Amino acid sequence: MLKELIRKIPDTPILITAPHAGDFYPNLFIKNLKVNLCEVRQIEDYQSNKILDKIDEHMADIIIAKCSRAVVDLNRSRTAIDHSMFTKVFEHEPVSEKQMIKYGLGVFPNKIFGKTILKTPLPVSYAIHMLEHYYDPFHKSLYKRIKYLSKVFGFCYHIDLHTMPSKALLNFKKEPDIVLGDNFGKSCSLGLMNYLKSVFKENGFTVEVNNPYAGGFITRNYGNPFKGVHTIQIEINRKIYMDENKLSLKNIEILQEIFAKIFNNLELSEKIAAE
Repeated sequence: MLKELIRKIPDTPILITAPHAGDFYPNLFIKNLKVNLCEVRQIEDYQSNKILDKIDEHMADIIIAKCSRAVVDLNRSRTAIDHSMFTKVFEHEPVSEKQMIKYGLGVFPNKIFGKTILKTPLPVSYAIHMLEHYYDPFHKSLYKRIKYLSKVFGFCYHIDLHTMPSKALLNFKKEPDIVLGDNFGKSCSLGLMNYLKSVFKENGFTVEVNNPYAGGFITRNYGNPFKGVHTIQIEINRKIYMDENKLSLKNIEILQEIFAKIFNNLELSEKIAAE
């Protein structure tokens, strides 16, 4: 279940994903929910895909998840499964991202702000349905497009767009507006990192790198500069573009203009490749 804006003949090697933008909640999820849906919605990257609205459709491929991350988290490994949530073990691959599972934030989130959200144990059919309908299509599409752009251009610039709650940033003396994550230099070139950092700073934003977010599963799994795949995670402080309590947009035009400035620039790929 995706919204895909895929170019037939791409002019640039740019791909943008928004894996946490979804606000669709399947009936199967709601049926097993033990808290109010309003509480669950607090972890959405609320309408973050609208930040991309002014990017020229010829300049980037865009893949947007429609299903909420509270149902299936696309930024986790497929095997980041807390088997205690289910009637029996159904995935026999080694469990990954054990720390995230401990926090209740595996591929099937079970805790939001420390509060258990789902009735358990769940039938195995629940997990299989969610993975096959919402997780697998996203990752298949992402893998396929990275492979295609890399083949056509010799490299791919992949931006993974996220937003972060402002209350997660209270430990900073100066709260960052933007956090760029490249898995501590492993998922993209220094040129791409420096380019994005400079554009945001030139527009008056406070930028942190790999702190407190260095990139999730998507960044770690797909980013491989040695193979020409440059993946960088962009986290945006939610209070810049929305009212976090009311779940409503405000001042989003500022971010829309900056993203248009970054990705509507034909010189982007040449500029970074030259560094």
